[in-house]
Amino acid sequence: MSIIKKSVKVKENFWSNLRLIFIGIVATLCFLGVSAHLAVLQFVEGKSLSEKAYKQQIKNQIISPNRGTIYDSNGEILAQSISVDTISINPGKITYSNSKQVENEVIAEGLSSMFNITYEEVIEGLNSGRSVVIIEKKVEKEKVDELRKWMKDKKISAGINIDEDSKRYYPYDTLASNLIGFCGTDNSGQTGLEQRWNDVLTGTAGKVITTVDAKRNAISDEDEQYVAPENGSNIYLTIDAKIQGIAEKYLANAMIDNSTATSGNVIVMNPQTGDILAMASNPYYNLNNPSDFNYTGYTEEEWNALESVDKSNALLNLWKNTNVSDTYEPGSTFKLITASVGLEEGIVQTDTPNDFLCTGSYVVAQDEDPISCWRKEPHGYTSLRTALEGSCNPAFMQLGQRIGPNLLYKYFKAFGLFETCGSDIAKSYKGTFYPLESVGPVELATTSFGQRFEISPLQLITAVSAICNDGVLVKPKIVKQIENTDTKSIDVIETENIRQVISKDTADKVKDMMLSVVTEGTGGNAKIEGYSIGGKSGTSEPLDINSAEGYVASFVAITPIENTQVVVLVALHGLQESVNHQGGQVAGPVARQILQEILPYLGISSSSTSQTENEKDDSILIAVPNVENLTITEARNTLQNLGFNVVFDTALNPDTTLVANQMPKYGEALMEDSVICLYPSAEGEKTKVQVPDIKDMTAKQAANALKSKNLNIRVDGTEGIVISQDPVFGTEVDEGTVVNVVIQQKLTDAQ
Repeated sequence: MSIIKKSVKVKENFWSNLRLIFIGIVATLCFLGVSAHLAVLQFVEGKSLSEKAYKQQIKNQIISPNRGTIYDSNGEILAQSISVDTISINPGKITYSNSKQVENEVIAEGLSSMFNITYEEVIEGLNSGRSVVIIEKKVEKEKVDELRKWMKDKKISAGINIDEDSKRYYPYDTLASNLIGFCGTDNSGQTGLEQRWNDVLTGTAGKVITTVDAKRNAISDEDEQYVAPENGSNIYLTIDAKIQGIAEKYLANAMIDNSTATSGNVIVMNPQTGDILAMASNPYYNLNNPSDFNYTGYTEEEWNALESVDKSNALLNLWKNTNVSDTYEPGSTFKLITASVGLEEGIVQTDTPNDFLCTGSYVVAQDEDPISCWRKEPHGYTSLRTALEGSCNPAFMQLGQRIGPNLLYKYFKAFGLFETCGSDIAKSYKGTFYPLESVGPVELATTSFGQRFEISPLQLITAVSAICNDGVLVKPKIVKQIENTDTKSIDVIETENIRQVISKDTADKVKDMMLSVVTEGTGGNAKIEGYSIGGKSGTSEPLDINSAEGYVASFVAITPIENTQVVVLVALHGLQESVNHQGGQVAGPVARQILQEILPYLGISSSSTSQTENEKDDSILIAVPNVENLTITEARNTLQNLGFNVVFDTALNPDTTLVANQMPKYGEALMEDSVICLYPSAEGEKTKVQVPDIKDMTAKQAANALKSKNLNIRVDGTEGIVISQDPVFGTEVDEGTVVNVVIQQKLTDAQ
């Protein structure tokens, strides 16, 4: 038995030792594994783990910078960021006194009544289990105050959050909408200048770096770091809000008067500085609600029937600044460029008799069909001046042949037509011309009179402005200066002269011919008595395969002829052949209307000849001065010295009572004897009158009828009777309001 017991004990010791050895091996392996893992953590992943630990111990609080403000050239705010709030709820942290279901219903009912969210959406958010549910962003102060009062009434002290935010706001709603553009919900520019100058306007975010514990609570730390945000800079545009409004008003009227027009453009530019004073597109939209379909031309039923991609495309087209982003055939306005090349190269003179021959059409090469003049009746023998006055196509085809494609394209490049133009405004495109090697007789002919190639409206007015600037091409400018909002330093954007394209002598000759176009030729509808106006009309026809696109009627006007300070381009697109579509008749009057208002506003005096004591030239307009904050006596004397009639009704002493409001406002351009109403209170109590019916009256009769009501008149037209008035008969308006009337004109053969 002892032997057996000893044998058993030996076996037990063996297994016991084996177990110990196994445990030792496992322990050694575990130790080696842990050591290896620690080595990896320390030597391989040490850096990244340290960074993770740092991030867990550090809390970064982002401080958003303030977005810069956009001003017009006079300091009027066009776009600014205002303080708003974001409303959210923490479903699990709302303090309530009743049962959860009842309290949720009360909360849902209250929030849905105040904000743009449904009752069901709030209930779903409360029951979702999410930590945060956004109720509404960009909430303005009135709504926030209402929420605070509601929370106080319901004794809710936690779980409903009001977080500070900002919202981009556009005080003028639609003014310069296609130019300015808008911001998204993140306050980042999406279109227009907001997008193009986003980096300047946005600034750089700041932050606060704080040490936190495991629960993410801040630990008192003297080493807390604060990095201040760099606020966005303010930008001042060359745009004048007053001139922009005038341009948009008359463009909108033209779109109504020419009902087949699908779109339109107006640019007003100072040729000496390149400053763009106005840039208008139609259609336009509301910057404060850019997705409003009402501006797209669709009815609500049509809009709702569209696919989402079609809606997006419609809005994208609506938001474009077509003055820069779209191109078109300039038509006969481009004859100014061809004429400049011919004169500069000595190929032609302005007044050589019988220099060209128009038989109604012209054959540019054998086996080619004749290319017609726009006018059915031939112009006959003509000089360059009379060819420009009559906008004769055959004459310019002949001139183009003399110049040749190589020389013509050399000047096109010098005028900047092969380069992008306005890239600091929006995405822009180069002009699209035939490749030089592809220019045959037909291509040369059509190019010479402005068809079968495309440029942007901004490219055309920039080229014409070079002619008006003694032949020097100037880069168009939309931003006048940039202001650093933190340091208040100003960075002025200087005028950039690009190159001398033609000589001053050539430029003077072309401008003189443009004067003849208005006084003797197709530009007569742009004439303004007392001012030297030059111009050129244009009508470009579509290709047969694109006939549905319609005609483009355009007009470019300049003034004064000497020392030109203003260039205006007007273009209406999509006009159908069945209606009046000639540039001189359609676009010329719009240019005149714009100039009639902006020239007095700009302080550009007329060169009117003297009149007899009993004669008054009703075409001469006087800019209304700002008399607010003057005494009534001082204001009356100032206005009467300018030839205005002054109306005020107050029992207060006029020698000590200040003018708080005036009607019409500063900057309006009115005829002599117009009525200015003065008010001692800015809030009003303005006298209301009804606009009389002046249809079918002469201009003089209409003026007298309006004057009897203390209303003013602005006349579009030179002869005939009133065919339309705005405001219409019966409208209740303030005394001093300007009523715009259109006098029926005899149509003339014009292009």
